[in-house]
Amino acid sequence: MFKRLALVPLLLLSFLATGTAPAQALHREPLRILLTNDDGYSSTYLHQLREALEAAGHEVTVVAPAADASASGTQINARFGGTIEAGKQDHGWAVGGSPSDAVSFGTRVPFAGDLPDLVVSGPNPGENVAAAATYSGTVGAAITAVVAGVPAIALSVARDGSAVPSAARSIAFTVRLVNRLAATANGGPVLPARTALNVNYPVTPNGTVSLAHLGTSLPYGAGYTPAPEACPLCYRIVPIADPGPDPVPDADRTLLAAGNVTITPLDGSWEAGSATATAIRSRLRSLTP
Repeated sequence: MFKRLALVPLLLLSFLATGTAPAQALHREPLRILLTNDDGYSSTYLHQLREALEAAGHEVTVVAPAADASASGTQINARFGGTIEAGKQDHGWAVGGSPSDAVSFGTRVPFAGDLPDLVVSGPNPGENVAAAATYSGTVGAAITAVVAGVPAIALSVARDGSAVPSAARSIAFTVRLVNRLAATANGGPVLPARTALNVNYPVTPNGTVSLAHLGTSLPYGAGYTPAPEACPLCYRIVPIADPGPDPVPDADRTLLAAGNVTITPLDGSWEAGSATATAIRSRLRSLTP
């Protein structure tokens, strides 16, 4: 589970809460953006977002997995001495690996010595909220960017069955979000150090953008049923939905279901909070090597 940021700069809170700012405050510099995803370089949504960001004046280089790499989390190829295949494309690079491989390669080859201002990962067809964010390749790419010292945005869009009816609106929103971050950076980093924003866009927006906590439930998970027709030791992986409420107040999963656009700041840390650490320290006080 990613640790929630205890503090978010007041400026970030303000512009996300209000959704607007005085026109004179919206001057921005174009950003150099590394764009990736977990659905592969050929994803239509990826290139729609690329075109929208470029139309807004940003410089975009796509560095994405060559093929679909969904649900890969922060998986990365660290087999030193091995190889990874990466080929130049019309708008960037296609990398034979995971989203994290793509971001790691991108920061060390196309952007070697001059890191991008921002990594944007997505749009992913299907939300990545609560505990599901842990397994998301979309979010994993953003966390890999943070580890490399680059702020990031992970964008996911809720499904309506197999359809993603708000994909176009989510792309337009992401451009506005990127523009707002650029306009309020005041010459500094696009986001505070070690910060990624996990953005989830609802099927039917209700007009509210909310800073949300990362929930702890799994909206969906994997079940296993015997599949002897496939092989003697095989189990078939089947989806299991959990329609119950998330126990965390103002959880991203809950607010997204209500129609809010949710934005959850992440710092990539799996460290437990101070109260948990204090309790463990007390219980282990007499433990010796």
